[in-house]
Amino acid sequence: MKEIVEVLTATKAASEVQTAARRSFLQARESIWNDIREGNFPKSYVSVGNQKFTGAPARTAIRCDFLLACKIVLGAKYRSDRIADFAQRDLLFYVLRDRETFPHRTGAKFYCCPKCTSKLYECVSQNIFRYIDNTKWKVEIESGVPDADGA
Repeated sequence: MKEIVEVLTATKAASEVQTAARRSFLQARESIWNDIREGNFPKSYVSVGNQKFTGAPARTAIRCDFLLACKIVLGAKYRSDRIADFAQRDLLFYVLRDRETFPHRTGAKFYCCPKCTSKLYECVSQNIFRYIDNTKWKVEIESGVPDADGA
């Protein structure tokens, strides 16, 4: 999982560091995706900015950071990438299931808990998802006011 964080932190580094981080991530990407798909998550995860996550927030943070790293590394190819598409669907399954159970959640508790919502907010801010309206979700998280249809 360290390859994910390396890509995310290298965005402000020298180009050699960025290239090395991207290569490392690309080599480990399929293995990381297989761990995510099979539910093999570490008990804790340290994301960018030394943010520490445990339990469900760690699983959400890993899924979100994986998608963000994929978008950075793949660039224009992100939208047509098979693994990125599966990863989007995987994360959205849990978010949409939670939204179905609690349709009127907004703001810091739009999804699951404030920590999970903050990671999801990073994704919608970067237009990571192609199956939902990223802008709509971003506005709901920022405003704390539910949409008229409760979605």
